[in-house]
Amino acid sequence: MMVAAKSQRAMDVLTRAFSGHESVSKTYLAVAHGVPAPAEGRVETLIGRSPWDRKKMAVVAKNGKNAITLYRTAARNPEAGLSLVECRILTGRTHQIRVHLSSVLGCPIAGDATYGRASLDKRLEPRPVRQLLHAWKLALRHPVTGAPLEFTAPVPPDFRGYGII
Repeated sequence: MMVAAKSQRAMDVLTRAFSGHESVSKTYLAVAHGVPAPAEGRVETLIGRSPWDRKKMAVVAKNGKNAITLYRTAARNPEAGLSLVECRILTGRTHQIRVHLSSVLGCPIAGDATYGRASLDKRLEPRPVRQLLHAWKLALRHPVTGAPLEFTAPVPPDFRGYGII
């Protein structure tokens, strides 16, 4: 999903809104292995470069940035061992949802070659060809009028083959 400003004033307001995270709500959908426990909640950690693999991000004890994800299990398919997880990020850290689902909740995103589990992906039919994470909903205020706006993007077709949508 993309937002474009049509004036410099709008651009300035949107830049502040997105950098401050207070007036913008970003919600994602993820097809995850397992079921988060509890079924909904808040994950708050520090995220920084992984001390073991500099190409990855990880939950760290120090020298990281605060990362907050609100999550809710929207649907489950026990036979496939999958859940549809709705994630609303209150911060926007690199790979935040992927790290939180995998490292903190133990429910990696299906098809995630970096933070996922290939052994679990191999059991799925169809096998995911990409990470099953989708920018689903964006809510913000109009930069000029202040009116509330909400946009949703249709769920991609490849999410539908797993019995949770």
